[in-house]
Amino acid sequence: MRVAPRFLRLCLLWLAVLAGCARLPAGEARGTPAEDVAATGFAVLTVTGMPLGSAVAVAPDRLLTNAHVLPQDVTRLGFTRGDGAARGEARVIARSERMDLAVLAVPLGVMVPVELAEAPPQPGQRLWGLGAPAAGGAVAEGRVVLPAAMMPGHGPGFTARMGALMGYSGGPAVDGQGRLLGLVTALPQPGAAPLLAALAGFDLDGIARGREGREVFLLSAPAALVEAARIAP
Repeated sequence: MRVAPRFLRLCLLWLAVLAGCARLPAGEARGTPAEDVAATGFAVLTVTGMPLGSAVAVAPDRLLTNAHVLPQDVTRLGFTRGDGAARGEARVIARSERMDLAVLAVPLGVMVPVELAEAPPQPGQRLWGLGAPAAGGAVAEGRVVLPAAMMPGHGPGFTARMGALMGYSGGPAVDGQGRLLGLVTALPQPGAAPLLAALAGFDLDGIARGREGREVFLLSAPAALVEAARIAP
């Protein structure tokens, strides 16, 4: 069936509006272990105002994110801190060929680096993920399922059952002390979720599943920091 050009233009406009309405996590994270990280250690990444994904501060002038959220030709992009009180320009300084990781440089004095967790994830451990979805919650509580996993094309990490949505990619997951365990990265078994998200303009599958969420793969924070030091000393 042919779609009228005017109707198609309206659909595209609606998707653009939804995509440009990424939620910030600071307000929702109040009272949780992720409160401080959500305010000053989290950032949403944008190009011409359109959100791409999330990132986490690991040094006063460095952010880490998933390489898959960044278009190949993008070297400069905007970022907004999780509390919405600060923003600026981020520069892509390195992309890993070993894992789904990119390192961004940001101005000093804007972000507060997130402290690394002292211990690796344990089965059943509670954790809190942060993201900037077009719709749905920007904070997702969950529990570790597999404490050690390797996902081809992404790297070493672990899996957790949580309500993370499209827009969380590259964002931090922290433990009960607000310390960094990993970066929310991918769905091991995505099924039709990406197609539904593309058609609806938001993560319809993830929202429908509620707080129970899906099994999510998270890139290991220690492994990501080692790789970041290698590719962007």
